[in-house]
Amino acid sequence: MLHPWLILASMDIRHAQAAAVASNQHGAISIKQLDALGVDASLRYKWVKRGLLERLGPQTYAITGTVDTWRRGAWAAMTDLGDAGYVAGRTAARLNGLDGFCGDDIEVLVKRKQRGIRSAHTVASTALPLTLADSIVIDGIRCLKAERLILDSPLFGFDRAETENAIDSAIRLRLVSEQRLRTKVISRHRGAINGGRMLLDALVDAGGESRLERWFLTLVRTAGLPRPQLQRTWRHGSRTIARVDAFFPGGLVVEVAGHGTHSNRRDVQRDQQRRTELTLRGLRVITFTYDDIRDRPDWVIARLREAIALLA
Repeated sequence: MLHPWLILASMDIRHAQAAAVASNQHGAISIKQLDALGVDASLRYKWVKRGLLERLGPQTYAITGTVDTWRRGAWAAMTDLGDAGYVAGRTAARLNGLDGFCGDDIEVLVKRKQRGIRSAHTVASTALPLTLADSIVIDGIRCLKAERLILDSPLFGFDRAETENAIDSAIRLRLVSEQRLRTKVISRHRGAINGGRMLLDALVDAGGESRLERWFLTLVRTAGLPRPQLQRTWRHGSRTIARVDAFFPGGLVVEVAGHGTHSNRRDVQRDQQRRTELTLRGLRVITFTYDDIRDRPDWVIARLREAIALLA
């Protein structure tokens, strides 16, 4: 048998309307939206007492019974911020689909003058301009774009692995331009220490599309070899012939093969066709495997030097 207050609540169309609004917002709703439905402060208080609403933040509530997800928390944080800032840090990285970000804690970035804002979440502030152009809406939640969240990652104490994951996956997903990001990081963090220094270091071997490619770039750099052009594309008319991992001056193409390479006969056929078409265009193509790069880096460097010398 339903409790009398549940029967009473079920008769109030405003609760159903609020639930409908919140269903498109991960179960959360703002005071402004409730006011528009005629749910004033007095009625909100009664609904909280009756267990129909849960307070999330200064400007937000949740409909009782909705799942307490990180997206609900992020939507509430965004709404509570208003125009003071945006969802940022690891939360924005997760929304942008960057690799390795799965924590449920909510992080936000605010303008310096708003650094005293009330929030149940992790708040960092910046003196740099923070505008709508720095943000994007994902799943109904306005957060920082990949480039800006990477630039501000030191404010949230990203460790080396998080920094590298953010950079590498953002490049792979075409959310940032490597050169543009590199220029901005150097401009903002030149001479920086602590987190800023880590961001600079993480960019040194960035530009590939996987951790394996980052390892390869590290080998190239430490060996004193010229940095290759990454992800170069060859076309014949409108047809794409190949997009290669690394291209060295003189005509040397290097492919790095992870564990997922050559997973079936069709993949092998495509790889061999690419190699053939590149060879016919005067390029020398060599391949290093995951195990080569991880377990015998000296051998990889020796073969690289040999290939570069043959093309000199």
